[in-house]
Amino acid sequence: MGKDMNKEKMHLEWSGVFIELCAGRVTREQKRQIDARCPGLEKETQFDGWYENKKMLKTVFAADNWWSVDDLDHVMGLIFADRAKLDSALTAIRFEIAGTLVTIDPNAFQLSFYAPEIMEPEGPDDRIVRHGARMDARLQLEVDFAPPFDPSLLTLSFIDYPDTGLILIDLDYDGHDDVAMSFGKKTYLPPHFIRKDS
Repeated sequence: MGKDMNKEKMHLEWSGVFIELCAGRVTREQKRQIDARCPGLEKETQFDGWYENKKMLKTVFAADNWWSVDDLDHVMGLIFADRAKLDSALTAIRFEIAGTLVTIDPNAFQLSFYAPEIMEPEGPDDRIVRHGARMDARLQLEVDFAPPFDPSLLTLSFIDYPDTGLILIDLDYDGHDDVAMSFGKKTYLPPHFIRKDS
């Protein structure tokens, strides 16, 4: 108990844009059904016909929702357009240590970057659909730690999608990663059907 009494609380808060990005295989027959049920889908500016069309998702993919069309990839987290935007955003992370707002040099953080898996349609008539949603978000992490606070124990991991950006997939301090998220309004991304070798 005496050991716990010596601990201090770190509160981290980071606001930005959150993305949920999915990828799933689409056979020639499934694409034919999509085109019949959602004509002109790829030319639309509103995409409720894809994301909110539960009957189509159930019939074509046997899925209850759009985020279940994800047999190839499913990633979510804060997103940054490039490394320069990420470096700028790192300086906006808000830290409170023992109730006091403090400034932390982001150069001390441990950053890791990973490449996404290579995905291609199985056949010339098949597709991969990439789809998802963006929303404003606020990330918070609270940790009880034994002082002093060591910023090098804060680790952030990203997947670098060349055509999308850097997506934060993990944030933790000394193994503590119980992150809480709150979200604003959602905006759907245009569903993109990728051909083989396109």
